[in-house]
Amino acid sequence: MRLKTICMLLLVYAVTAAPLFLPGELRVIVQPATDEAAEVYYEPVSPVLLRSYADIESFNQAQLLAEQRAEANPYDLAPPYIAHGGRYRLVAPYVTARGRALAAPVLSGTYWSEGQQVRYDIVPEVRRVTNSQAALKQLFEDRLGLREEPSALGAGIDAETNRIVLETNDLDQALRRRLAERYGGLVAVKWDPFLKPWVLL
Repeated sequence: MRLKTICMLLLVYAVTAAPLFLPGELRVIVQPATDEAAEVYYEPVSPVLLRSYADIESFNQAQLLAEQRAEANPYDLAPPYIAHGGRYRLVAPYVTARGRALAAPVLSGTYWSEGQQVRYDIVPEVRRVTNSQAALKQLFEDRLGLREEPSALGAGIDAETNRIVLETNDLDQALRRRLAERYGGLVAVKWDPFLKPWVLL
């Protein structure tokens, strides 16, 4: 009975909310962000789970360097991430003109793999975003309002969406309005009807 109800909900939202399927990603925007309400999206399967890990280590190492850049320049840069749609790419988001210059240089280094030293030179894909590393980190550390939401089953910084993502299994329009009113475009809602609360054993 529960599965039937969930399927009906998905059908209703597919028809009424005009979801947007993002090219190259598995994220479906069920309800876009507005001035009055936060975005709601659904991710049936994380793209990370569908990829081979072959040849990713160079990108992992470069991401660590990009994260150090973002930590050192938190008002100009935003958290970097590895894009998994299509070929691997290291995305280095920036907020300011100075941030663009800081994000663009090649990320180079070496690491050991199977007894051999491997060199990498990764050219980041720079991308303009709205929310800085500082703004996202500050809200995540102070997330008192998010903790008070009864339908919140988790929250974290999501570099790809460039927002704090609140996880829930409830499509609550009042929640969308509260998040937009309190945090503007800093928070999005990741909706998963099958998500269960963590249970401590």
